[in-house]
Amino acid sequence: MSLILSAVLTLGAADQPARKRVAVVIDDGPVPAHNAQLLALLAREHVRVTFSHVGQMVVAHPELAKAAADAGHEIANHSYTHPHLKALTDAAIEKEVADTQQAIKQATGRTTKWFWSPFLENDDRVDAAVRRAAGLEHFPFTKYHFIGSLDWEATTTAEKFRELTTTGIVDGTVILMHEWPKVTLATLPGVIAELKRQGVEFVTFSELAGKP
Repeated sequence: MSLILSAVLTLGAADQPARKRVAVVIDDGPVPAHNAQLLALLAREHVRVTFSHVGQMVVAHPELAKAAADAGHEIANHSYTHPHLKALTDAAIEKEVADTQQAIKQATGRTTKWFWSPFLENDDRVDAAVRRAAGLEHFPFTKYHFIGSLDWEATTTAEKFRELTTTGIVDGTVILMHEWPKVTLATLPGVIAELKRQGVEFVTFSELAGKP
């Protein structure tokens, strides 16, 4: 009986589709022109993402940051002015991070768990300053399968955006998008539909990293 049961369990496990977790991160918001439409789309599709917010944008539009957090999305600290951090002093980096952390806390009532560096420019010195400023870790995207949508480039077409964000998806994929490009807002519905067809499970940074 035990051999039969073992065979049945083995076959059942083989029939299960491979898990395919994807963390979408949407940078540089909140952006008034697109924020409401993005949140409405994500709500309709029951998709949760990580928004990496810029501190000065949060100060300018705290209600939008709160709306994203209240909808169940994760908010990451993306600096206050979106500078090239490697060109700043330690003190300036710490201020960028601390001011953003305060802005997000005031707007949403919650603290962030992750830092996400502008231009993905970080090194040991930057990471140490981030920890001193707010006790945050830079999300370790290099541990995962990282895809840049190139939506920040004016030459990126809808077709290119769709190809980049739906090809080669594996478990533990991180897809970088931005809140301000028109191509993102226009193409994202089709991208979500295709990723769902592929069996994707949309997760936040913390969920992908296994940190509740």
